[in-house]
Amino acid sequence: MALSALPRHCKHHVFPSFHGKDVRRGFLSCLLKEFKEKGIDVFIDNDLERSKLIGPKLTEAIRGSLIAILLISRNYASSTWCLNELVEIMKCREEDKQTVEVIFYEVDPSDVKKQKGDFGAVFQKTCAEKSTEEVERWRQALQIVTQIAGYHTSNFDDDAVMIETIVTDISNKFNDSTTSNDSNSLVGIGTHTKEIESLLALESDEVRMVGIWGPSGIGKTTIARALYKKLSSKFTHAACIESIEGKFEQNYRDAHAFKLHLQEQLLSKTLNQKGLKVDHLGVAKARLKDKKVLVVLDDVDDLKQLEAMTDKTCWFGPQSRIIITTKDKKLLVAHEINHIYQVGFPSTSEALEILCLSAFRQNSPSSGFEDMAIEVTRLAGSLPLGLCVFGAYLRGMSRDHWINALPRLRTSLDGEIGKVLRVSYEALCEEDQGLFLHIACFFKGERINDVVDCLAESRLNVNHGLQVLFDKCFISKDESGRLVVHNLLEKLAKEIVRKQSVSDPGKRQFLVDAHDICDVLEENAGTETIRGIDFDLSEVRADLIIDERAFEGMSRLQFLRFRKRGLYENTKLLLPQGLKFRASKLKFLEWYRFPLTCFPREFQPRRLVKLMMEDSKLEKLWEGSIPLPCLKLIELSSSDYLKELPDLSNATNLKVLRAGFCSSLSEISSIGKSTSLEELHLSGCFQLIVIPSSIGNAINLKTLNVQVCQGLVELPSSIWSLKKLKKLLIAGCPNLNHLGSQLRSFPDISGNITEFDMSDTAIEEFPSSIMAFSCLRKLSTMTVESLRVFPDVPDTIEVLLLGNTGIEEIPPSIQNLSRLTELSMPLCKKLKVLPTNVNLQSLSSLDLSSCTQLRTFPEISTSIRYLNLSDTAIEEVPSSIWSWSRLLELNLEDCRSLRVFHSFPDNIEVLDLDLSNTVSGGDLRINLKGCKNLVSLPNIPYFVSSLDASNCESLKIIDGFFTNPERCLSFANCSELSEAARELIEVSDCKFALLPGGELPAGFDHRAREGLLTVNLCQSPFPLFFRFKACLLLLHGHYIEDNDAIWYDDKDDEWMGAKRLFCDILYVQNGVYVGHGSCRYQLPAILGSKEHLYFLESSISLNLPETDVNFSELRFEFNIAGTYWDVKGFAIQFWEDPDVDDDPLCCEDTYNEEIADIKIEKFNMPEQCEHKQLKR
Repeated sequence: MALSALPRHCKHHVFPSFHGKDVRRGFLSCLLKEFKEKGIDVFIDNDLERSKLIGPKLTEAIRGSLIAILLISRNYASSTWCLNELVEIMKCREEDKQTVEVIFYEVDPSDVKKQKGDFGAVFQKTCAEKSTEEVERWRQALQIVTQIAGYHTSNFDDDAVMIETIVTDISNKFNDSTTSNDSNSLVGIGTHTKEIESLLALESDEVRMVGIWGPSGIGKTTIARALYKKLSSKFTHAACIESIEGKFEQNYRDAHAFKLHLQEQLLSKTLNQKGLKVDHLGVAKARLKDKKVLVVLDDVDDLKQLEAMTDKTCWFGPQSRIIITTKDKKLLVAHEINHIYQVGFPSTSEALEILCLSAFRQNSPSSGFEDMAIEVTRLAGSLPLGLCVFGAYLRGMSRDHWINALPRLRTSLDGEIGKVLRVSYEALCEEDQGLFLHIACFFKGERINDVVDCLAESRLNVNHGLQVLFDKCFISKDESGRLVVHNLLEKLAKEIVRKQSVSDPGKRQFLVDAHDICDVLEENAGTETIRGIDFDLSEVRADLIIDERAFEGMSRLQFLRFRKRGLYENTKLLLPQGLKFRASKLKFLEWYRFPLTCFPREFQPRRLVKLMMEDSKLEKLWEGSIPLPCLKLIELSSSDYLKELPDLSNATNLKVLRAGFCSSLSEISSIGKSTSLEELHLSGCFQLIVIPSSIGNAINLKTLNVQVCQGLVELPSSIWSLKKLKKLLIAGCPNLNHLGSQLRSFPDISGNITEFDMSDTAIEEFPSSIMAFSCLRKLSTMTVESLRVFPDVPDTIEVLLLGNTGIEEIPPSIQNLSRLTELSMPLCKKLKVLPTNVNLQSLSSLDLSSCTQLRTFPEISTSIRYLNLSDTAIEEVPSSIWSWSRLLELNLEDCRSLRVFHSFPDNIEVLDLDLSNTVSGGDLRINLKGCKNLVSLPNIPYFVSSLDASNCESLKIIDGFFTNPERCLSFANCSELSEAARELIEVSDCKFALLPGGELPAGFDHRAREGLLTVNLCQSPFPLFFRFKACLLLLHGHYIEDNDAIWYDDKDDEWMGAKRLFCDILYVQNGVYVGHGSCRYQLPAILGSKEHLYFLESSISLNLPETDVNFSELRFEFNIAGTYWDVKGFAIQFWEDPDVDDDPLCCEDTYNEEIADIKIEKFNMPEQCEHKQLKR
């Protein structure tokens, strides 16, 4: 079987170094014959003239081979030629990371190392009359070679067995070292390996173990293989042991026997000795304690495996590294591994690229497949395994076949993926399996504390089980503490439950399919087996009529949810005869748009923990008082018919009550009986006039929200005695009286208040007593136009929102607010004066937009990240702005008085620019849109990543740009730009630039009309990495309104309001497409109809075999999403990047592939090759 093609820089698979007298006619001839049969190309030096010094041809042959074999025999050292070959090979091993294999043929390695015995005598004879420097080079090379794990004739019964072993091993290593799709299939693998290398701390002499942790299918094995391939040459001994996972009891008499087997496996691979036997567990330490070892243990699932192979770091020599991949973090922690790398899911764009590489053999969707590819990416949940399997399944299918396949992918779990995931599920104990099914089928998206409460009385050991599921990557949690279950694991759980009773859904533990639920409810087919129902009403379009006895058979129902996830609201759930539902075991009830006006009389949910009845038709919940000792949350928001709250005196553990926007609610007298209540939300209850004084009995209340209760006229005095009250939100209550008088002075509230929002009220001033509120963090008085004086507030304030007030001046005393992080004062149209000589070091966000009388640039903090001065009367931007080291966004849009933007100081060293504190070491975005009187711009520093000067109608002069290849420039509708300014923009090194213009500039080698260009190439090897610059002549197709639909994909889109420009590149060889790649670019939306020039730069890497790198044509096509722009013509010039080596194997971390904007992949889809143009 022939091996795959050699990489471009390699001419041979193997270079052998040997002494012919010892081995040529016997051992070597048999070895070469076996290599030939395996398709391994071996360099033979028969035509080279031997001399004492190796010549350039031999050096080239050594460096041009993937693997060097040193066949050390008794008389090897008798030849200066052999010894010089040895030195050169060791040099290649060190500098080029060449793989070196050693065969000790009838010679003792210790004799070689110490130059003793027969080998030493031969060596001493050769060294006679040689220079000390030359002899020392030979000695060092011989000592190094003995540190490499080699093949010893003493370990084999005969030469034939030894030769077979050597050839097989080298064949496998060759396959590992040649360029494969294994590493490339995991997009962004360079980032993973870089992070793990930092944990490995390779420069340290310590022995270190590093864990790679993540769920099945995330790419742990691929990452570990890439690391092994990259690092193994740095170690004297290396072994990668894959697929360790398995139950030892099945194949071995006991744990000890299993450990002995694993240690034999470890030592055999590490020391390269077949059939090695271990009779006690101390052998590994004895054999490896003085060796620099790299060991990769893949897919470990049992602590005994680690104890057998890597029990202690003292087992291994200095600088050894152990890499362990596992799905179970607990194993790593139990083995005291402190350095753990969690493999995260790829980003949305990376996931799409992984799918496309599998489905289209290119890094972007083919034309017409874009939306479907994005949906498939979502269905795979960005899991690399799922993306690759889905892509392989869809590969070669037409668009219609994709459309037909999507419904199956939405609902079913692929067999291959399911098999992998099920192995992990079956390894869980029965309790943890049950907990996983509960979470995946019902509690996905719920808060962890709520899950613990709802399952508190179950037989599941919830707290312990949750930790197990976290450690084994079955679940995770988001930033808000809600449980997350991967899409494919959720499908696995639902498939397991479905198979509990395929033909009779009423006998399953959970009902999750909308159509199955409809059948069960309509036919009264529910049984006591059912524990939970999760019904997505948006999946059913027709009305659903439920019999009053539909739930009677579900005597053990605990979790019931009727909710709307989708957009459709056509479903009407009807209960024409009412409902007979005792719900004695019910713990969780969520019923969106509950159709009854009151719960049935027999409703006695004593175990209920959460009651969620949003947008219901309830007028009241129930009659009288019901014992609800477990109830912790009631959600009644937007129940427009609700008139009163129930008696909650027996809800002794109620924590949260939400009844916002219940427009008929006027009576909440029972609220005072809820002494455990912590949060009360009543915003938008327009009929609510009075908060009862009994609220003072709610001694644990922390949050009171009565915002936009426009009918509210009084807050009882008892509210001020609530010592635990932290948030008081009364914004939008214009009629609120305080103790019988109009609320015009600051109320006497609890000193524990942390947030107070009294926006849109009648307050005019703040009394000095507010200074005593030592816990106040956030204060909002937005839209209080009568407030004219900046308030004196305690120095604990972190967020101060004073927009649309009558404040005229910010006083110097603001300096005392040392913790202030956000100051927002938009629409303060009387604000004129800001203090000087003030530096609020914690302030990161300042919004003074639409303060139309503000003329002086605010210099109150050098720590600001986000500064919004849009629509102000600012006249100049001082040079000091460039020293604000943390500034990320400067918005000066529509500053029509702005005339001067001062330069970046020449003496830059005087500025303490701490770019490490900014994004990517410097990522300042400047918005100057609509600054109609701005005439000139200064030299733009390199850390400005985005400059939007669109509609600067007077702009003529630009002093210059410091280089930043990631910068985005927009000078749309800047029709007064001078020729010098235009030339400066055109030649600037940036990501893209847009400016008015009607002709393509000179200097571009290749030109085309409209959007398609064919470049004829000479038949010579094309560089594997190069760059191109394009200029597009754009014609505005339609007049764009400012609020037209704009795609918001990332921060640049938000800033520039980008449309999408697509670039497709096709490589043609003899009339056949052999390679394809694509990229998308930002294209700002602008007002106006003038022609514009759009410049962009990109880099391209070729991920193609050497035989496919010679092209006859290179085709570019540009297309624009939407109809606002048309491509009238474009020009391109491209060049090889002199700073990047075009050899993909010279950079072990796949540098070229990672930095390239466009990756060209082999194009082998016949049905797509028929199309001469790619249309979007």
